[in-house]
Amino acid sequence: MHPRKDPSRRCLLIDQWPAADLQLWQDARRQGDILEGGGRAAHWAAHTVLKIQKGYGRWLTWHSANGYLAASATPSARVTRANVAAYVASLQALNAPYTVLTRVQELYQAMSAMLPEEDWTWIRRIESRLRRTATPARPKRPRLVPTSELGAFGMELMAAADGSAGGTPLQNAVGYRDGLMIALLAARPLRRRNFSALEIGRHLEKRGEAHWLCIPSDETKTHEPFEAPIPNELVQPLERYLAIHRPLLIQRKGRWNRADASRPAVDALWISKGGSAMTEIAIHFRIVTLTRARYGRSLSMHLFRDCLATSIAIEDPAHVHITKSGLGHSTLRTSERHYNHASSLQASRRYQAEIIRLRRKLRRSARADPNETSFPRR
Repeated sequence: MHPRKDPSRRCLLIDQWPAADLQLWQDARRQGDILEGGGRAAHWAAHTVLKIQKGYGRWLTWHSANGYLAASATPSARVTRANVAAYVASLQALNAPYTVLTRVQELYQAMSAMLPEEDWTWIRRIESRLRRTATPARPKRPRLVPTSELGAFGMELMAAADGSAGGTPLQNAVGYRDGLMIALLAARPLRRRNFSALEIGRHLEKRGEAHWLCIPSDETKTHEPFEAPIPNELVQPLERYLAIHRPLLIQRKGRWNRADASRPAVDALWISKGGSAMTEIAIHFRIVTLTRARYGRSLSMHLFRDCLATSIAIEDPAHVHITKSGLGHSTLRTSERHYNHASSLQASRRYQAEIIRLRRKLRRSARADPNETSFPRR
């Protein structure tokens, strides 16, 4: 069975939650006023609310699958050390280590918001132990590509779309859009949610001859505003997309281009071939598909951030402090995690260079002395 179809992996929808859990969640989300502060989760961003809601729904799914979801049981009575240990063991049999870690984090955040008067620090201790042993299911390092190569790939796609190789106007518009997305993401690797939601006039501003990306604080993960100019080499390609290719795309009338669409396409920067605003998941799959075809391995949108930080650490270490502002981090400590990628890549390159040097030396010796054993090829 495909994991997405496995009922045991699903997150119980909020309208299926037990009444006691639903009431506590609604209390946690209750907005306050000047006299009363509201619930613990009243000021959470919408993205955070959905994330914690899904995580707690996964916890309820596990209870339901094991017959523990009795209508009379309170949420507090269910969150015992024994139950959480069994839940973690169940997750570990199905999910990658970081997914397990995330589910425990979500359970802790949900309980802290729903029942803030109780002590849930013991769940944090479980989280800490899981974090120490968690390893990525797909290591990042082998998938990294220098930012300069990603930018060149995007420019190449745009040149091909405007070239004489043929293709319908729609195909050329889609190809140009894809190239601009990759080139812009390489230079300004916004988080996936922000990149997908870019709107003309709101997030993309014209200031004189320059174009700026401006993300307000209430839309960023760190709750700090992000502002950065579009690189000079992308100004002309961006203006060409806005003047020629985007108008062609937005005139399309596909099945998702409806008047009642949740996000109208009128101001969206990225337009699908059906004329609708591209969704976050649609852009993600487009980037993954293109990078897999080019490099033999897929790069997620988030991995572009690792590529930028690692490229700066390797190619311009004297200015590595710019990583913080380039990635929109609140502190440099978060950016510094990428230095490990840079150090490991440099070490592997030095090792490979030494192997090549030794092979060449031994082959020269073998040519000078035919009786000398040459270095074996692999």
